[in-house]
Amino acid sequence: MSISQHIFRLMLPVLLCGAVGPFAGVIHAADVEGASAAETNVAKTSAAGIAGVFDAGWTTAYQSQDSITHMHQRLHALGMEYVVLQYAAVEATHLYYPSELEFLQNTQYKNNELFPKSIEAAKTVGTKLWLGLYYNGENWYTPPTAEQLDTLTSRNLKVLEEIHSLYSSETVIEGVYIPQEIARYYWDGLRSDATPEMLTEHFLKPVTEAAQAKGWKVMAAPFYNQNLETPEKLQSFFEKLFAAGFKPDIIAVQDGIGANDAGKLHAETATVGNYERAVAQACKKYGIEFWVDMELFHTDDSHALADSARISAQLDTAYAAGATKVIAYDLAVLGNAGLDSLEKWKLKSSVEPPARIYKTPRESRRASNAHSEKTQKRELFLNGRLQGNRSLNENSQYFKANGAKVKQN
Repeated sequence: MSISQHIFRLMLPVLLCGAVGPFAGVIHAADVEGASAAETNVAKTSAAGIAGVFDAGWTTAYQSQDSITHMHQRLHALGMEYVVLQYAAVEATHLYYPSELEFLQNTQYKNNELFPKSIEAAKTVGTKLWLGLYYNGENWYTPPTAEQLDTLTSRNLKVLEEIHSLYSSETVIEGVYIPQEIARYYWDGLRSDATPEMLTEHFLKPVTEAAQAKGWKVMAAPFYNQNLETPEKLQSFFEKLFAAGFKPDIIAVQDGIGANDAGKLHAETATVGNYERAVAQACKKYGIEFWVDMELFHTDDSHALADSARISAQLDTAYAAGATKVIAYDLAVLGNAGLDSLEKWKLKSSVEPPARIYKTPRESRRASNAHSEKTQKRELFLNGRLQGNRSLNENSQYFKANGAKVKQN
């Protein structure tokens, strides 16, 4: 995605009127917890549809509580489980929660009720929210230096700390969303220091680990341009990020269908599956859940909802490529008219979502902690047995514990 196309994705809602909406189709996932070390963690799914939608806030930020709650009701009725609030704050322009941070006080549009209103709507209806963090794209596409990344990280951590202090008790919050959209071709030798490792060390890893330490999951939605890379390059890039320590819970890669530069498409339905499978393989290798962020807008720059055949093909391709869930971009593309269309279409993929046969980073941490606790208890038990055996036979060199011959120290 070029800078102009990325700005289109950022500003698309401003160009549209109407309220909100998304789609039909239902997806349910049940995480199976407590698997033994020898077992994998499998998520079972039913009929596959669109599991959630992004809300960039450009239109919903101005709506009443009743309007936002009604929107969540329509989403929930259509099987939409998640709403991703794309930003907590956009540098200098938008602020979507009541912040007291000094660097956000000069924001032009302080639409600071979107977060609390959305939380109340989710509590009423039963939807789940992802809270976006801080976005500043001014130096994002150069790419930024380590120093600029450190500044970006610092501000994200302050926003994270503040929204956690405000909303940590809200059970409708699923996690946080990193709004900086990662692209390989900004981090592949464009400048000698612009490497996946630097991006990870100075931004992605510290932000992700800070959120996870607070008990929140982390999602990111990278993008790509098929004119600039191959599936192999894309897979290698993500493997480098993950190997360097970036371990989000979910990667929801943008499918790029609808994005274009002067009419030259970033992705096509005939080949998009090759790129989605590449990212899915990288995620599977590192135990990260793979979703697809499906673009809804038409490729002719009309900012209108695409036709049902194209969206249905995108949906099928995403699940066939290995996505456990598909979420859509975005509410503003739909408006009331678009939502009405999707309700009539009742889209549902003909492809069954794959079983999730890996642990997410949170699950791996939980399993590791449980294993450590079990190991500690076992060591205490064995130490007790050791002391007991010594009292029985001070000259004995070995004793048996659980059938194993263990040498005394």
